[in-house]
Amino acid sequence: ESGLVGVWQVMLSLGVTPKLTIEDALNMPFYRKKDDTSPLPEYLFSCSRHGMTHQDILKAMDTLSNGRISGRFFEFYPQRRKQWYQRRVRGRTEKAQSA
Repeated sequence: ESGLVGVWQVMLSLGVTPKLTIEDALNMPFYRKKDDTSPLPEYLFSCSRHGMTHQDILKAMDTLSNGRISGRFFEFYPQRRKQWYQRRVRGRTEKAQSA
């Protein structure tokens, strides 16, 4: 649930009200649950897939904000200087503010 809670916190900090409750969002296809009622092998497999990938987080952000918020993950390898990230983020936020 931490990925979805993170999405919620970003949306609220940007002043965007999610279109669903968090309980409803937990039932969306981008969130994978543990299967608590299955035999041990299936349960362990569901635990390994539990939660959200980075792609799921971006899809959840887009879906729950009705397309008002989009995101991007930056790779940390190869290592880049801090200024490289600052330029990328600054450019994105300036575009969003002018739109």
